[in-house]
Amino acid sequence: MRFVCLTLGLLCFAISTQAQNSYQNTRIIDSLKEKNIRSGRADSPSLNAFKLDNDAQLELDGLVNEEVWNNLPTATHFTQRAPDDGARATKRTEAKVLYTNSHIYVGINAYDSAPDSIVAPLFRRDGNESSDWVTVGFDSYNDQRTGFVFGVNPRGVQRDFMIINDTNEDFSWNAVWEAKAQITDFGWSAEMKIPLSQLRFNAKADEQQWGVNFQRSIARTGEDIFWKPTPQSASGIVSNFAELNGIKNLSEPRRLEVMPYVSADLTRVPNQNTANPYYEHNDFAGRLGADIKYGITSDMTLSATINPDFGQVEADPAVINLTANENFFSEKRPFFLEGRDIFQFGETKTFMRYNAPRPFYSRRIGRSPQGSPSRADMNSEYSDVPDFTTIATAAKLSGKTKNGWSVGLLDAYTVQENADYTLGNGNNGSIAVEPATNYLVGRVKKDFNKGNTYVGGFATAVNRSLDGRYFEDFMHSSAYVVGADYEHQFADQKWVASGALSVSSVQGSPDAIARTQRSPVRYFNRVDSDVLSVDEDETALQGFSTELSLKKQGGDDPWLAAVTYSQTSPGYEVNDLGFQTRADLKWVGGVLVYRETDPDFLRYYEVFLGHDRGWNYDGDQIRNSVMNGGYFSFNNQWSFRYNLGYNFKQYNDRISRGGPVIERPKDWNLRGDINTDRSKDISFNLGGNIRREVAGEFDNAIWANVNYRPTSFIQLSFGPQYTHQADIDQYITAVEDDNATHTYGKRYVFSDIEQHTISANLRLNWTFSPTMSLQTYIRPFVSTGDFTSFKEVAQPRTYNYDVYGEDIGSIEEQNGTYTIDPDGSGSSSSFSFADPDFNFRSVQGNAVFRWEYTPGSTLYLVWQQQREDYSQIGAFNLGDQLNDLFDAKPTNVFLVKLSYWFGR
Repeated sequence: MRFVCLTLGLLCFAISTQAQNSYQNTRIIDSLKEKNIRSGRADSPSLNAFKLDNDAQLELDGLVNEEVWNNLPTATHFTQRAPDDGARATKRTEAKVLYTNSHIYVGINAYDSAPDSIVAPLFRRDGNESSDWVTVGFDSYNDQRTGFVFGVNPRGVQRDFMIINDTNEDFSWNAVWEAKAQITDFGWSAEMKIPLSQLRFNAKADEQQWGVNFQRSIARTGEDIFWKPTPQSASGIVSNFAELNGIKNLSEPRRLEVMPYVSADLTRVPNQNTANPYYEHNDFAGRLGADIKYGITSDMTLSATINPDFGQVEADPAVINLTANENFFSEKRPFFLEGRDIFQFGETKTFMRYNAPRPFYSRRIGRSPQGSPSRADMNSEYSDVPDFTTIATAAKLSGKTKNGWSVGLLDAYTVQENADYTLGNGNNGSIAVEPATNYLVGRVKKDFNKGNTYVGGFATAVNRSLDGRYFEDFMHSSAYVVGADYEHQFADQKWVASGALSVSSVQGSPDAIARTQRSPVRYFNRVDSDVLSVDEDETALQGFSTELSLKKQGGDDPWLAAVTYSQTSPGYEVNDLGFQTRADLKWVGGVLVYRETDPDFLRYYEVFLGHDRGWNYDGDQIRNSVMNGGYFSFNNQWSFRYNLGYNFKQYNDRISRGGPVIERPKDWNLRGDINTDRSKDISFNLGGNIRREVAGEFDNAIWANVNYRPTSFIQLSFGPQYTHQADIDQYITAVEDDNATHTYGKRYVFSDIEQHTISANLRLNWTFSPTMSLQTYIRPFVSTGDFTSFKEVAQPRTYNYDVYGEDIGSIEEQNGTYTIDPDGSGSSSSFSFADPDFNFRSVQGNAVFRWEYTPGSTLYLVWQQQREDYSQIGAFNLGDQLNDLFDAKPTNVFLVKLSYWFGR
């Protein structure tokens, strides 16, 4: 009843979120958001496409001046979305469409009385530089939810993406197509040649019924215009497309693409005077593999990769993690990026969520081996453990039928990884460090009500070949997730209700399941829980997670709102193929947003107010926060954003890592940043964050990013960041002591910590042509931690601590080890731990030369460098840290990779 009342209260007050204006930032076709039911809408424009006899009738040169373009129906009379929402476009734009049996052609003239002022940088395909653009989007499924979008800038730089579920943009989708553009005396023009094999449509239809829309972006004025009028108050993208008619008698395209690759790499590690038999100063390796795409039908596509190589992918940034949970890193591997939106599940339409689990996290596939000789009780002196697990093969089946069924199926198989080791007596051996594993993900959705409603299902399965080995002590033999979700838009798409429910089940040995129960995700062993306890005999663990949302997402009035409830049971576990940092949670949050899309003195602004609360299954309130924020876009294309938050009294049931609940002191935080006009040759971002807590903790951070474009084909950026924080509750260890009755027979040791972190990103991108580029970066990172005032929890459910040597007992440090006598003359035993002070320094460097020497075929030349150093010194001295950055000897990796695309 308590949760029902809170939910109803939040619906009444309609409070907001710290969404940080994620829906405001404009990108290409970022907000085609006015409802448009194409069939029977009198205000929906239409365009006829005309057929060419063959592709030889048109030369792709970027000039829309061939005879075949003359006297065609033309899309004109574009309308502004920004800055003057709903007004007629200030620049004339014309778009036309032709097609053959194998391609669709788009010609666009973008008139501009000042061609010298056109913002036309040259950069790598799919880059995010500020630029003029023309864009076309096709709804070839005609489902009002799925769009294939193609864009080109005045230099011929291409950009493409898919739109999923009417609003979600998937920039990982890469089609094989061609485009040319030229700056002319009347402005600029562009031609696009798109193979029909890159689109999905019903080839059995005598005449196609597609949706289409055109967009033009004028960077120097920030003007975004659309052929089909698209006000900022709208709530859909693909559902707002107009009609494309006249495409008839298409044959089924032969959709077979094969892209074999060959790669070779050299890893050079620093010279070492070592007896390690696995040390190699120069390590050569080579790989062969292939990517395959096959159109099983016009609706369904099979994608497969054999022995994939991801050597050209940028390395993860260096981080310092002092928590018990793992870090989240974004997926960067192309095979798993492309089409990933179809596998998304569990996220409802809302502005706010808290600690929501991800049932599918593709980086689990090919992860670093979890085993080791030491974990198998091998007292090895040296070992050679692979960095990653080899993906033997992976395949995806995806598509959408004319009946509204969306299907996604992914299966990947990773082979057993072995590590060589040498014992202290000189004997050698080999041991498995990761078992052979199969990963399966399935997703299905069915659209109803002209795309305004869908219901869906989701499932994952992980099966490992443990075979009675030491893996059974800590790995699940199998893990499964099954779920269902729905979404329903109503009231002319102004409102949307959505929800998701999934259940999980993991199986394994009693040791493995007990380890899962004690993991930081749930802490069944928490000493003061009345609900949770560890069952040492269990061989399986089950749980569920759900999220329900109601959101006002559009309309002519200036108000938006959302309320969301989520619940994750203690036994819910998805980390075998998902990402999850906590279970045992009941949470509710609300948001209220006020926005003006065409204010008198600004381009746009919005403000929001939010509140959320959360509890664990014991009823401890672990979340109680309010927040306020705003975003303001100015007429000079500068913008400002702020977020202000306050945390009321609440409790932390994770900080003692299975120990008692501890009160989280009240605090407030303020974050803000300013952005200048990115269309200028020099632009910058400047921001900062401060947090203050009643117990004395604080966080101070400042960051900047400066972008400089000395020529149209060179981009430089420099982004430094500095963080200074102090905490009073850094966990150190837990020590059993029967005398510590006030904390359930253990002493939970904490400390103060003062941490300084400084980092930067320096990037230089040099683009030689739309298909040839060099991208480089250097990323220095320094972090120090100084631990002081070692102490123990004095009283659960407070933030009171007894400091060793001051309030109780004694402490002494010798040779990097602290020894603590917790009660002086009492009967408790002394205990020791290593000095946790740290000084971590890292420099990462990367250079990638990319040449698409023919459409779809690429040559990569890659250099990567990594330097790391660590010392047990917590003091921070900026000069010393910077001087020591390059003291560590580097590891260099050189890679060449060549691929060739067969297809049409």
